[in-house]
Amino acid sequence: DAGRVGGEARADERRRGRRREGGGGEGVDWRESVSWPFEPLCAELRCSLFHSRWERRHGAGAGLRAVLRAHGCSAGSVGGVRACVRDELRGQWLEDCALRLLAVLALDRFGDWSAGDRVTAPVRETAAQALAVALRSMEAGCAAQVVRALLTMSREEAWEVRHGALLGLKYCLPAREDLLPELLPLATPSLLQALADDDDDVRAGAAASLLGVASHLEALVPSRLPRLLGALWDALASVDDLTASTASVMGLLASLCASLPYATLAAAEARGEAAALSPLPAEAGG
Repeated sequence: DAGRVGGEARADERRRGRRREGGGGEGVDWRESVSWPFEPLCAELRCSLFHSRWERRHGAGAGLRAVLRAHGCSAGSVGGVRACVRDELRGQWLEDCALRLLAVLALDRFGDWSAGDRVTAPVRETAAQALAVALRSMEAGCAAQVVRALLTMSREEAWEVRHGALLGLKYCLPAREDLLPELLPLATPSLLQALADDDDDVRAGAAASLLGVASHLEALVPSRLPRLLGALWDALASVDDLTASTASVMGLLASLCASLPYATLAAAEARGEAAALSPLPAEAGG
């Protein structure tokens, strides 16, 4: 009996030692934690989003993307509170994170043209991906407000802001397919306008954003299809093999031609020809 009691005492001591160490995770039950275990890490990452070095900003966005992808449903949660309070705290945390990522998309100016004429914006790209992951855990109303903010940014004067907004739309629209009946009709006019932008990288971003939701265009915005197809054909007339938007425009056009029925394509072509052949209205007094 004495040996059994001594063995149990040694086992209890080992368990207490694991709890004191706390690093192995074997003796720590995060479900009993009062605060969200990833809060210290995410607080550092949220601050690093605005670091002066682009590598730090890029790494912060990648870190937030990884954490939220696995634990977004519990972001910002605390223990010992009612479920409604916990949901409200999670919503506030996600809104704060989304605002910071939107600020990165609007303020970041780092671009790399070493690969050719097309810009590579690793900070904005990663921030857009992290924003889309955060949107998956947000309430519908808050997610819609984020998309509206991106649409407002897409009309800014600086091309980097427009480019960042379109990167955000590229990832955020497919992330919330449940909101597409509301968001896609709202976003399509801005995306069509961006297809005719003076900056080639902005046009590429617009085509990539539409490509992600191409399968929903016929059902949700059928009246916009003739103008969209016309804009794509017009864009092809001004691109070549080295233009940044060539691949995105060709990919979107190929996707639409493969998914749309022939009657829709023929009707769009007929409307385009009719618009091109229609006489100009006579001037007043002419």
